[in-house]
Amino acid sequence: MKKGSVILLVVIFNVVLGASLVAIYFTTFNQNGNDEEAWTLTIKGDVEQEVILTIEDLESMPNITRDYIVQGTPTFTAEYTGVSLFYLVTEIANITVAATIQVISIDLFSNSLTLDEINATRDIIIAHKKDGNNITSHSDGGEGPLRLIIPQKFEGEYNGQYCVKFIAEIKITLL
Repeated sequence: MKKGSVILLVVIFNVVLGASLVAIYFTTFNQNGNDEEAWTLTIKGDVEQEVILTIEDLESMPNITRDYIVQGTPTFTAEYTGVSLFYLVTEIANITVAATIQVISIDLFSNSLTLDEINATRDIIIAHKKDGNNITSHSDGGEGPLRLIIPQKFEGEYNGQYCVKFIAEIKITLL
C-alpha cells in the first residue's frame, strides 16, 4: 500500500472517530442532556453575569405565538411560541449597545445576528413550543427543545438554515 493511501485511511479514520465521539458526548455525557426538564439556555459572553434559564423560565416570560414558514428541506408552516431574542438580550442580559448575538446549538452549529438586526424585527424568537406542544427534544428525533426561529424577509426566502435547532446558549459580544 502506498504511503499516500495509508495517510488517507488514517485521516478518514480520525474524522469518523471524531464525529462519533462528538455524537456520544452530546447524547450521553452532556450534563444538559436532551431531557426537556433538564434543558437550560445559557446567556454568556460580554454580560455582567452569566444567565441560565430553564424552559419553565422561558414559558414565564412574555411570549410570541404566530405562524412561521420555515423554508428549506422540508418546507413547512408551524405555529411557534417563544421568547423574543430581542427581549432576552435587552431585558434579561441588559445589553443595549452594539453587539453581536451568536445563538449556538449543542453540536456547535450557530447563527450570528447583530442587535440592530434583532431590533428590526422583534419576531425572531427562541421557540419552546410548536403547534401548541413542547418542541420534541433532540434525543427523540425532534428539533428542540429550543429552536431559533427567524421569519422570512420575503416570500420564498430560504430561512431554514438560519433557524438553529437544539439551542443551548446565546453568546453576546460587544462591538
